[in-house]
Amino acid sequence: MQKLKSMLKKLREPKAAPSRIIVCPRCGSTHIRLLSSMDVWLTPRVFVCSNCGYTGPICLEVEKEEE
Repeated sequence: MQKLKSMLKKLREPKAAPSRIIVCPRCGSTHIRLLSSMDVWLTPRVFVCSNCGYTGPICLEVEKEEE
């Protein structure tokens, strides 16, 4: 059961190129995820930001800054 929960969590995380991060287009938060684990597979992608509540099909991919 724990393995299944871990797999579902991985599926809900949006994917970006290794040198990029996904951010919310409204507030710039990195706390953005896919609405459903079925997104992209059966339905169009819908992102949800847990910071500002944004829900929509658009997210931003930005380059990671080196520290």
